[in-house]
Amino acid sequence: MNNSPSPSWLGRLQRRLRARLARPQTLFLGIDGVQGAALSRPEAWADWCRAHAGSAVRLSLSSRLLHELVCQPGLPLDDEAALLAYARQQFGQYFGAAAKPWSLAGWRLEAEPQAGLSEQCGAIALHGSAAQGWREVAAEHGVRLTQVQPAWALALQRLAQDEPEWRSAEHAALAWLEGQVLTWLTLTSGRLAGLRQLRLREATPEALAELLQELLQEAQPGLPAAQVHVMGYGLQGTGTALNLGPALRLHGRLDATAPDLAQLEPGAAAPSRRLPRPDFLGAPRERSPLAWPLAATAALVLATAGWSAWQAYTDRLQQQTQLARLKATQAAAPRAKPQTTPVAAVAVPARGRDAGKTAPDASRPAQEVQALLRQPWEAVLVQVEQAGAALKPAPLAWLSMDVNGPRQELRLEGLASDKLLPLQLVDRLAAEAGWRDVMLSRLQNAEQGLTGQRFELTAKFRGDLLRRPGVAAAEAADAPVSTKTGEARR
Repeated sequence: MNNSPSPSWLGRLQRRLRARLARPQTLFLGIDGVQGAALSRPEAWADWCRAHAGSAVRLSLSSRLLHELVCQPGLPLDDEAALLAYARQQFGQYFGAAAKPWSLAGWRLEAEPQAGLSEQCGAIALHGSAAQGWREVAAEHGVRLTQVQPAWALALQRLAQDEPEWRSAEHAALAWLEGQVLTWLTLTSGRLAGLRQLRLREATPEALAELLQELLQEAQPGLPAAQVHVMGYGLQGTGTALNLGPALRLHGRLDATAPDLAQLEPGAAAPSRRLPRPDFLGAPRERSPLAWPLAATAALVLATAGWSAWQAYTDRLQQQTQLARLKATQAAAPRAKPQTTPVAAVAVPARGRDAGKTAPDASRPAQEVQALLRQPWEAVLVQVEQAGAALKPAPLAWLSMDVNGPRQELRLEGLASDKLLPLQLVDRLAAEAGWRDVMLSRLQNAEQGLTGQRFELTAKFRGDLLRRPGVAAAEAADAPVSTKTGEARR
């Protein structure tokens, strides 16, 4: 079975990676399709995504595809879910069952009690055949959407950054025009105060001027015409700027066939929180101030872990190299043995050699075990047991024995009923052949739960001089009584 990834899966992965690294470009989606700086005519959204798979897009939406809703203050719309549910209900009442599949986006402006301003919220609905399946089409072709917002919201944010005096004025307004559709936005001290979507009787400069005059008359008395900015496209006829009058401040050519995408590009400053920012991708996430410190900490931890892994890898290689050399030395040792035997016979007895300069022998533990096995344990144990059993008034009770084979040293621990018995044991062992340096190293009262005296005895022995049990018994039977008595006195 072939588990290799399919080309389609690899293609999607490559498109996602390119989209993640690509710089977002601004596009405008209208009723005729998508428009961009590099497009000579509108294209269908699906065709553009197919031709630009793996790109990133900042999509601005035409007002002709949107329906606006501004909620009355005081409604119990505390979160985004409640706001969108209320908006879907209102759109359903006006437009019927056709409004059920529409995409919704909400916006909210926080209350400012010090200025006497309450919270404001609203929603927009996206409809039309040009906007059907916009999210699914983008995902199918690996197009990354960074934001999907109304064009009037992007133009309002950019104008507020480019015109700080206009934004800070007590009363100001923006008229965003798209043919016969006019979005009228009023501001009070830089905060959105009103949002209306109106229609011209025809897309002409005269109809626009007439509608703007009506809006100025309905507006607050403090709104001068000089604080009204007009942006957009779609008017028919020439001399648009002259027909609207010199008081209004125009941006770009209102008789263009497409919007100026430079007016919809984000500015260098952060978007204003006092202006609506509806986004069909959801509310923009605020970056935590701890993001960069946490990222730096994570990078430091990864660097440390990588360095530790590299050190461990290097140590492993060194150990493998040493192991290979040792195996090679052991494999070559049997073949070199006939040539090195005479040299070893001469070198081993040389006691004057400095032990610290001698190379370590890998077989030393095995030699120590063999030396322990060659010790005359039968003679050692029998002589110790006989010496303890011959004591009066009571024999000893042995607790432990510790033997150092290479040095031929013995340490015994036992329990005696009297302090004199350990001393007698020292004399008996010292009198035996092959025993020397027999000493009583510790004598104290037994611990709780034991009775008598606990003692510790150390001694050195020579295995080649110890008498075997059978030989000792024969010598004891043939020897005169006076000889044994003399040995006991020694």
